[in-house]
Amino acid sequence: MSNLDHNLKTANSASHNEQVCPPQSAIKNRRGFLSLVLLFAAGCVSNNKSSRIPDPVWPDLKNPTPAPTNPKSAMTKAKTPKSKDLAFVLDRESWCPVSGSPSVALLNPMLPVKYITVHHDGMSPFLAKDESSSASRVELIRTGHRGKGWGDIGYHFVIDRGGRVWEGRDLKYQGAHVKECNEGNLGVCCLGNFDEQSPSPEQVAALEKLLNVLMNKYGVSVSRVKTHQEWATARTACPGRSLQSEMRQMRMKRLALRDGKAKTMA
Repeated sequence: MSNLDHNLKTANSASHNEQVCPPQSAIKNRRGFLSLVLLFAAGCVSNNKSSRIPDPVWPDLKNPTPAPTNPKSAMTKAKTPKSKDLAFVLDRESWCPVSGSPSVALLNPMLPVKYITVHHDGMSPFLAKDESSSASRVELIRTGHRGKGWGDIGYHFVIDRGGRVWEGRDLKYQGAHVKECNEGNLGVCCLGNFDEQSPSPEQVAALEKLLNVLMNKYGVSVSRVKTHQEWATARTACPGRSLQSEMRQMRMKRLALRDGKAKTMA
């Protein structure tokens, strides 16, 4: 079984609408009966206030991105301003086509950030470091997620092999990257399959920089910076052996720095 197939099994549907059907009490007269018939003919009424959270879905090239009803969505107009500490992140517009605007109706608001989770894309090995190839890879991931009926790419940040950090889903919206654990959880994805390759030095350096910025920005402790496989609900090898090893080293480095500061202040 390929890593892609494995990741597909960990995913569930991004359609998280609660179904509400009309009650029997609506059948009071001829008009009520006809209205009820029309409702059942069209299907149950959809209520978007369900708290169920979608899980990660990997690209499926056989299921293309559905055409957006409004390319210039309200999300584009009300985009969260980029803070100075994240000025190094490439804007979404640098990789995402105009037709790739998110469907805000399918997104949940982000709760206070408590966790950060690191992933690999888990597809075929990716060795390119140029901006154009990296942008295409990010768009491929977004296309796969939207092709499953999701509102947008599931990750908030994507890091390529050249060390660039790309903006993904707007930070004001909850991500879709860890089964049942997306609330207050920022998703960071590194391009490549790290069961079959190693992250580049530039990629590792950019990941460490981004994690440090996010940890300081949101007050996330090192114990709450996880990899996908470390979540109890996630049965996956993500982010792959080599990136998992890099994450262990980063944690040890961060803990050593913290302990060193504590001793200095003592």
